Amino acid sequence: MTDHWFRLANGRQLGYAQCGDPGGTVLFYHHGWPSGRRQGELMDRLGRAYGLRIVSPDRPGIGLSEYQPDRCLLDWPETLADLAAEVGAERFHLLGWSGGGPYVLAACAAMPERVLSATVVCGAPPLAELGDARLFWIYRLLIRLRRHLPLLLGPVLALGARLAEAAEPDRPPLSWLLRLLREADRRVLADPEVFRIVRAAMLDSLKRGAAAVTTDAEAYLQPWGFDPAAITLPVHFWHGKADRNIDWTYSQDLARRLPRAQTHWFDDEGHYSLPVVHNDAILRAALGLD
Repeated sequence: MTDHWFRLANGRQLGYAQCGDPGGTVLFYHHGWPSGRRQGELMDRLGRAYGLRIVSPDRPGIGLSEYQPDRCLLDWPETLADLAAEVGAERFHLLGWSGGGPYVLAACAAMPERVLSATVVCGAPPLAELGDARLFWIYRLLIRLRRHLPLLLGPVLALGARLAEAAEPDRPPLSWLLRLLREADRRVLADPEVFRIVRAAMLDSLKRGAAAVTTDAEAYLQPWGFDPAAITLPVHFWHGKADRNIDWTYSQDLARRLPRAQTHWFDDEGHYSLPVVHNDAILRAALGLD
């Protein structure tokens, strides 16, 4: 995986990483929250196998990308268009995991003619519309802190980063936190390579400070600014029914609104296990190989 950066039309720096097949068709990988461009490394091997050049950008304020105050989801298509010009991609595939899902849908709404395929894996829902009752209690706690005790949010995120950086997954206190996840997720994160990538991406997201990560989360709490029902492209939704982070019924509710949604539900997969265990199937469906 190699890191790159360039200047957007608005003058701000945007960072991104590349892996997979250097000469392949571009797939823009949209990372989750809190995370960053390094998460795209999970697609490296299959990118090479399927002739895909995986381009994984940091959203503004994350990792190598400069902070953009007061941004919203509908700012993303313009940023993505600048990135597509930078990497020489007229048309491209889109894939978003977790918090990356809404950005995929925003791009589908704004530039459908350029999208070769669109995939949302364990995607974040429109919380302003559907509420947060079906989110993991840790996410709900962070939302409450943001609303009522915003000064505590930064220290809480910073503490989480220190725990993730210093601790090993099989030792307290990190092992205690991992017990909050479902068994399928714990099993996948026990793989040292998967854990390395997930941890590195999360830590990198905090390099510019907790305020930038908090701003990144604001987009999920605001109205999206577009109607997903107006997306006429086929969109693949993947979600595990054992996902404790984001309940699968959010994706079910959202997919029912899209006229050409294609859904893939798994009874025993969680938030981390599904995109790792089924990444081959996810790409094959996106590429129309099944």
